Amino acid sequence: MKMNCCKCNTDMKKIKDKFHNFTIDAWECTNCKEIIYDEEDIQPILKYNKLKENKKELITTVGILGKSKIIRIPKIAEQLYEIHKGEKFKFDLKPDEIIIKIKNNQ
Repeated sequence: MKMNCCKCNTDMKKIKDKFHNFTIDAWECTNCKEIIYDEEDIQPILKYNKLKENKKELITTVGILGKSKIIRIPKIAEQLYEIHKGEKFKFDLKPDEIIIKIKNNQ
């Protein structure tokens, strides 16, 4: 896919850029350095920031599946971190908290 800058009509290149502390795909003009983000990529980030501004927490409920306990992942987290079926997570257990990290397949 090819894209031209709307300001100077120069070719743009695909890059990874930080948007509100999240790394996402973007387009950068090779001439004027204008950066364009895909609306679909930034919407979950903007929704998450709005939750934070309103001091709302992401809360989930523990469920049961057979003999196992399950934790449901809120839709906003699924979108922000592009979580898919079969994704692996790492649990870091502390005395008063559990830290869940997405395990990269690298």
